[in-house]
Amino acid sequence: MRSSSSNNGSSTTTADVVTMAAYHNGGDTNWHTQSIDSVVTAFNTSTTHGLSTKEVEIRRENFGFNELAGDGRVTWFTILLRQLADAMNWIFVALSAVSYYLKDYVTGSLLLALAIVNLYLAFSQEYAAEQTLAALKSLSSPVAVVIRDDQEQSIPSREIVPGDLLIVKEGDSVAADARLLYISNLELDEALLTGESLPVQKQLVIIDDPEQPLGDRINMIYSSTITTKGRGKAIVTSIGMDTEIGKVAAKINDAGEGDRTRLQKSLNRMYIGLTVLAGVLAFIVCASVKFKVQNDIGMYAMTAALSVLPAGLTTVMTVTLVMGGKEMTHQKAVVRKLKCLETLGSVTNVFSDKTGTLTLAKMVVIQFWTPRDGLFHVHSNGLAPKGDVYRMHDSSDIEAVLREENKVDKSDVTPSIRDLVYCSALCNVSSVHQRQKDDEKIKQGGLKNKKEDDNDEEEEEWVPNGAPTEVALQVFAHKFGMGQPDLHTSGWTQLAEYQFDSTIKRMSTLYFNQQKNEWMVFTKGAAERILPLCHNIKDSQSIMEKVDQLASKGLRVIALAKRHVDYTNVATADQDKITKKNDLEEKEDWIQRLKREDVECELEFLGLTGIYDPPRAESREAVAAAHRAGIMVHMLTGDHPITATAIAKEINILNDNLMKSGHLDQLVMTGPQFDSMTDEQVDALPRLPLVVARCSPETKVKMIQASQRRHLISAMTGDGVNDSPSLRIADVGIAMGKNGSDVAKQASDIILTDDNFATIIRAIAEGRRIYQNMQRFLLYFYIILMSLALVILACLAIRDPSGLTAAPVSTIQMIFIYAAVTPPAGALSVQPASPTIMEEPPRPPRESIINREILMDTVMYSVLAGLACAAAFFIPLYTVGGNGVEGIACDSNYQEGLCDAFYRARASILVTYLLCSLVVMTHCRSYRRIEWGLRGLKITMKSKTVIGTFWFDIICLVIFLYIPEVAIEGFRLLGITWEWGLAVALTVFFILSGEGYKFLKRRLMKPMQSHRVDELLAT
Repeated sequence: MRSSSSNNGSSTTTADVVTMAAYHNGGDTNWHTQSIDSVVTAFNTSTTHGLSTKEVEIRRENFGFNELAGDGRVTWFTILLRQLADAMNWIFVALSAVSYYLKDYVTGSLLLALAIVNLYLAFSQEYAAEQTLAALKSLSSPVAVVIRDDQEQSIPSREIVPGDLLIVKEGDSVAADARLLYISNLELDEALLTGESLPVQKQLVIIDDPEQPLGDRINMIYSSTITTKGRGKAIVTSIGMDTEIGKVAAKINDAGEGDRTRLQKSLNRMYIGLTVLAGVLAFIVCASVKFKVQNDIGMYAMTAALSVLPAGLTTVMTVTLVMGGKEMTHQKAVVRKLKCLETLGSVTNVFSDKTGTLTLAKMVVIQFWTPRDGLFHVHSNGLAPKGDVYRMHDSSDIEAVLREENKVDKSDVTPSIRDLVYCSALCNVSSVHQRQKDDEKIKQGGLKNKKEDDNDEEEEEWVPNGAPTEVALQVFAHKFGMGQPDLHTSGWTQLAEYQFDSTIKRMSTLYFNQQKNEWMVFTKGAAERILPLCHNIKDSQSIMEKVDQLASKGLRVIALAKRHVDYTNVATADQDKITKKNDLEEKEDWIQRLKREDVECELEFLGLTGIYDPPRAESREAVAAAHRAGIMVHMLTGDHPITATAIAKEINILNDNLMKSGHLDQLVMTGPQFDSMTDEQVDALPRLPLVVARCSPETKVKMIQASQRRHLISAMTGDGVNDSPSLRIADVGIAMGKNGSDVAKQASDIILTDDNFATIIRAIAEGRRIYQNMQRFLLYFYIILMSLALVILACLAIRDPSGLTAAPVSTIQMIFIYAAVTPPAGALSVQPASPTIMEEPPRPPRESIINREILMDTVMYSVLAGLACAAAFFIPLYTVGGNGVEGIACDSNYQEGLCDAFYRARASILVTYLLCSLVVMTHCRSYRRIEWGLRGLKITMKSKTVIGTFWFDIICLVIFLYIPEVAIEGFRLLGITWEWGLAVALTVFFILSGEGYKFLKRRLMKPMQSHRVDELLAT
């Protein structure tokens, strides 16, 4: 067998042949029975350098992408079938058939054409929307970390190829089936494959039984399973449909009916209601003539039915939602579930992590303290491991500290400082390396190929890998020339790692120093969790005072400790066997059985480090904007309470008035304090705490549950695997795109691509805009439909000499009206947000989209527009030479002189209606603001939709009214003269009456203005 070290380089041809053979026999090859060397040889890869870029390209050509067949996207055929099932299209077809039966071939053909055009537009819009939605989902698709070209890279999971060197860590969703070659406390949740509810602990063993069940193949990891603990490195053996999950065709798919929003579902119900209403109106028309249905009455019934049927409404609403989601990606928020776009406008409370969200997550150690040497200041230089160290002598005057005589020689430090630096470097799983010239190529293969505005990171010469806190400690160690790589080179070997646990707030590593032949435990964590484990502390109170002193400066304080391990004195069941083992390799089984509590005890306290994480410049203004919008902001952090309080004051979550209010104990709590309270005690609090320090994932869940009992609408941020429960139960779960785990992302509704709190507030504003535009769009459609329906019903009283009714609008005119009123409706769906949108209170979550004010507007504007249109019809019909409908069956048989007044009245109502529809659009731009003042007129005149629709209407009217064949035979109209002035006058009446109605609303109705949160808190 070839060892792994012999496979660092390979011939392209050899790699191709060997890997092809290995992979195509993959179904018959049981990789769990193979040694690591055998797997390395079979896939011609390297356990250190991974594959080269060239090899990756060749293998992708041979094996394709790592994706399952049928990735859950909706096909064009499915969309077409969905549109064919739309009742609206069949209604048009049915009406077309009726027109043909009544021998009105022009109207029948136009209705059939309308059905086809509606089908095409609905299909094309929904298909484009589905494509956009698929693109949005691809932005939130899982990523994988691999080693290629001897560099760690983050790449989309679908780009993995067989033989890739895959790295998994806690919270990751495994991207492909792979054979493990390195583990550190690795456990995976394989319930998706095996049904086993408990995580499986992995081991580096060779399993002899080829038929071993999947759940017992503890040296393998499988696609779509979840890493619940630890880290590991593995060689990819199967991708796509060749994985175990691919074989059973199981996959997680977020699409489908479950992602349809409450509004979409209510619109579907409304469509059914309107269809029934259309039938009722047609029935009323027929009943008005005692069901003596003739040609004209049949066309009247069709016109009445069409007057309440909004063609393509649900499609336009879906497109509006999807396009809103697309717009939010420009705000650096990727929407995974359309449902949340409605909920965003109702958010009352935002529960946000501190690190990386409210702050920059560019942590640096700026102070450290040891009991023997005192307090020191470390000059900050970002991620660059360069910076001088100065003795502070307990002085707070930085200028006085930064003097030459206070500078510390970093090459000659005391043993206590050296041990503190050792612990910072070795009790650490992060790394920092200098950017290489070809790093840009590497980045293009991963997530960084998305265009972000994070220019600071791209300009940094040094590249971090790991949690911000650990990176800060690693950079701190590098400044002394004692970084982890240097110590590994000098003989330090890691034997075990006990990962950070949020419940005990600490982590540890076990190392062997070959030069001194000694075993050492290094531990770091929260001071209150480390100090009780230390044996060399005489006065813990004085140390906690030093912790408070550092924390009051807004620093995250980390306590560090060590322990010299004499393995012969460690209490284990195999005491006698262990003392007989002298070789390091023979002690590996002892290390595997060593319990954490046996390691983290009898520690020697080394000192404290103070890590500064500067708040984002935009966080303070974003918090203020949230407060103006009536949204309460809560900060949840693992920091010390004093540190958390200092940061909260800096970004205005807490202000001086609140600090003086005497309720600080209720506004700032620790996680254990909050967790210890019963639900009744939490509900009795005047308000939920604004700052929770030492917060655990369980605290987040309890906080969300408490907010739900108060009927609040909450948005919760999270990044870790343990945050997924709180993200799922929150009304809006928000995951971090940069530093979030795959599990957190899959549990979320929105992913922030920049991990920035200000993005959350922008997303809420965008959610409010989208919902407000949907209300505007629906309000416009309801007014347009109801006003015309009222006129059509009122005109049932008009009879010709034979006693039959005469329709004020012909069926062919209705088809033209559909075309004329649609562009303004579409323009309303993409209106910019109103200037006061973030000064209004959150929308009640159970409030219907047709709220009280919209219902009032619908009725009022419909009545006003209906009166204008009725006047436009009745005045020409009964005045200025008109004597009503003097001809019989004028709708199908024009009789010169007898039908003239009726045809001119129809032309008059059509002109007035079209002009009023443009006025309705402007009225709907705002519920209460003046839209026909100087400001509103400027907006109207700049609107390409308004101007374009106006000229489209005018040109069509000229053609339809003044070309006799088109006017009389087609649209049943006649050219008008003085009626143009009447239409303009009635339109002005509609404008003035609408503005008068808004004036009364401004005077009589409660202002739509939110109470500032800080004002509420002060009461």
